Amino acid sequence: MKSVKKIRKIFVGLLAALVLTVMGAGIGAVPVRAASGNIYTCVIHPCYAHPVTGVIEDSGGEASYATGQGMVDGAVYTTGILELTDSGEYYLTIRMSLMDYTSNHSFWVQNVGDSNWSSPAIGVTGNGTDDNGATADICMQVPSENCVVRGSMYVEPMGRDVIFYLYPSDYTAGNNTNMNATIVTEASGSGGTSTYSGSGSTSTESGTSGSGSTNTQSESTGNGNASLSGSSLQSDSELLSSDSSDTEPVDNSTEAPALSSSIDEAAQPTPSTDAELSDAQGLSLSTAADTVEEAEDMAGSSGGSVFVMGTAVTVSGLILMGTAAVIVYFFRKNWRRWGGGYDDDEA
Repeated sequence: MKSVKKIRKIFVGLLAALVLTVMGAGIGAVPVRAASGNIYTCVIHPCYAHPVTGVIEDSGGEASYATGQGMVDGAVYTTGILELTDSGEYYLTIRMSLMDYTSNHSFWVQNVGDSNWSSPAIGVTGNGTDDNGATADICMQVPSENCVVRGSMYVEPMGRDVIFYLYPSDYTAGNNTNMNATIVTEASGSGGTSTYSGSGSTSTESGTSGSGSTNTQSESTGNGNASLSGSSLQSDSELLSSDSSDTEPVDNSTEAPALSSSIDEAAQPTPSTDAELSDAQGLSLSTAADTVEEAEDMAGSSGGSVFVMGTAVTVSGLILMGTAAVIVYFFRKNWRRWGGGYDDDEA
């Protein structure tokens, strides 16, 4: 009996240790072993509408396009890095601002031309501040360099979730930013491998627009985990200045494969159903106006016909009355001659 109790205690202890280990792992943690490959600096295009279809999924709709696009431009920096491992995996790192005013960030990815989305491995690889508050560098696995990213975040000033998009393009070999490459740490061909673990989404906080900031700020050390620290990041205008990360920069002296995006220009928003209904209503109103005019013309024509008919009836009545008067006068004048007056004399 005592041995059974001891076994139970040991089992409970092991289970508790396992739970604590899982809880302590942290959301968005990115433990990485060296991977060989190439690193590219790229341009990030923030979009309120889907850059391929032009569909606006956010509840603000087409009426809020200008406001929504401005918000996305302020929240997403326009410079990023793409890591391509020798094993054919792609990892895109973007920098987001406004982290003091947003939360519950989630991302989905797809190849250009696909209709379905997939949830990528994701993690925060650096953090800092700009003129609009906290920033975060978010690394996610994407299916290829020709991809679209769909993002969702809760914007506290608006009191609701906002859906937006982004896509990378204009790839240049080498990491010409101060963002940390956390997957590819060895030059292509060195035979390194990587392990990338993280949650399907990252929950952070953000603020208002930060991509247009011009103040020079100190660089993030990029400790490789999902927690935010107080270290600072440079503004978007300084991202291309130098690569001063703590990790040894990857030597891209060998010719890296050329990468490109098939999106030349983001699609314009698709007209909403409301606009189409408005056009239909306008057409209906225009048709109704034409119908009213036709009705008035018909009424005018009918009125003229009635007037003509009334005039004809009046003239005919006058003619009949005149004829009757003439007949009466003729009878009265010849009454005695016809013998009508003798009966009166004899009486």
